[in-house]
Amino acid sequence: MLLSREGGSQTALALVNTCTGLANVIGSAAVTLLPAPKNRVKVICRSLLFSMSTENFLLALGRSTPVWCFGAVLGWLFIPVMNTNMDALFRLRIPVEMQGRVYSARNTFQFFTIPLGYLLGGFLVDRVFEPFMQIQDADSIFTLAFGSGKGSGAALLFFVIAFAGILVCLYFQRDRYIRELDNDK
Repeated sequence: MLLSREGGSQTALALVNTCTGLANVIGSAAVTLLPAPKNRVKVICRSLLFSMSTENFLLALGRSTPVWCFGAVLGWLFIPVMNTNMDALFRLRIPVEMQGRVYSARNTFQFFTIPLGYLLGGFLVDRVFEPFMQIQDADSIFTLAFGSGKGSGAALLFFVIAFAGILVCLYFQRDRYIRELDNDK
């Protein structure tokens, strides 16, 4: 999207990736300095909710490199906080003799979805969202929000992903079994 959108370029992509990396480093440093939270599940859910909503909305609605960079920082700043607390919960709640199997299963599900996401995202942009944006009038709400031309369909996909991420986060935040992970055994 950043390569094909108006205002985007290789430099924009490089700057956004740099901001992503810096936000990860800052978030990692912060999580080492902060005390352990009383409720790790809330921290995990709220970190992911904040990241999914801010970054994807700013990438979708932004039209300039500074806005995209700001979105990248907001989106990735709390990912180390989420990951650290998730690992702590795993280590506290899963018996040592089962941790290898559980981490293996988690990593399998987590990492096999990445190429699927790229494949599905490319398909959705090329076959669904870009064609949808091409048929929009110049004064339609979609064109006003996401622009026109190449990259506007990808921006719409980021917008959809933001809402999907928010809904998933809110659903799992309410799950009683997930909330109980913080209760003392």
